[in-house]
Amino acid sequence: MKPSDFQKTVQCRFESCLKKVIRSVIKDYRKELKRRKEKEIPFSELPNIMVNNFAIWDDYETDYTLFNVCGTDIRVLDDELANALKKLSQKNRENLLMYYFLEMSDREIGELMNIDRSTSFRIRKKSLDEIREILKEAKQYEE
Repeated sequence: MKPSDFQKTVQCRFESCLKKVIRSVIKDYRKELKRRKEKEIPFSELPNIMVNNFAIWDDYETDYTLFNVCGTDIRVLDDELANALKKLSQKNRENLLMYYFLEMSDREIGELMNIDRSTSFRIRKKSLDEIREILKEAKQYEE
């Protein structure tokens, strides 16, 4: 059976209305894409400093060894280094930690420990030699 003229007219109107709706949806979609392109930045293009702010790092006490020097807690993540530091005398350990972790000068360390600047330097040099030997022994022991 052939459709009547009335049915054809209704069908044409429906198709026309449908096409208008589709054009409008496409127009809105393109508009949204343009807005996003102007406002949003792909994650891969963000600077590293911003990406680092997004990260959350969990700290567990088992992940580091804690040393307290001058009222400041110093976290040493490397277990071998922490064990080597524990084997040093307290004076030598504090000297190293103040210099390398608290970034204090020999003069500042000397004032805190009531020693000369040159003595602070000699203690640090001696302590580094001791740590080097301790780490060598530990490495030989592992092999």
